[in-house]
Amino acid sequence: MTTSASLFRRVWQPLKTLLSRLSGARTVWGFVRSDGVYLPHTRVSNHSQIVSRERLDIGDHVYVGHFSVLDASGGLHLGEGCQIAGFSGIYTHSSHVAIRLYGREYAHTEHKQAYFEAPVRIGAYSFVGTHCVVLPGAVIGRGSLVAAQSVVKGQFADFAFLAGNPAQVVGDTREIDEPWLVQHPELREHHDAWITATATATATATATATATSAAQALTP
Repeated sequence: MTTSASLFRRVWQPLKTLLSRLSGARTVWGFVRSDGVYLPHTRVSNHSQIVSRERLDIGDHVYVGHFSVLDASGGLHLGEGCQIAGFSGIYTHSSHVAIRLYGREYAHTEHKQAYFEAPVRIGAYSFVGTHCVVLPGAVIGRGSLVAAQSVVKGQFADFAFLAGNPAQVVGDTREIDEPWLVQHPELREHHDAWITATATATATATATATATSAAQALTP
């Protein structure tokens, strides 16, 4: 459950993260989104970096490990419960062409040609392993697993097990989970609950996006 953050929480939460750096890398519980919503179960390392925080759409129960980079400048969605291991980078923009075209004028030019920007979406309860790179425009479905040191580009369905550079589908996480659920049937209720809840949320978000696109198409 998410709630609107109080004024105290909005001031204290970033201050708590800053002060915690004095004692080294550690995970800080609680996160205040740019829209003022407080996520009590989200944990973000005090040694990770968030670029363009105002464009980060993040759910509760999310974990971001040490020394990871979340570049939200092009729009970044981290679904409920997803985990980003340490030393990983999620990028929504790239200047790999523009830097050569503009040279010394690059830093002084606002609207650049050949400056690539595309949103990234990582679905609920997906896991991105350590030392991974997620490139602009990538879509990782719900319940997916990205193996360590993978480079993700493109769009992948729910429950994909991804590995490699470039990352490819090498399995289905449901096949990984099922033996554990058989061995521990008491966990199936928890497992099925997030799948049902996030399926409804995903369907609603998709319908909203479709309606918005249709409205924009009709706008002269």
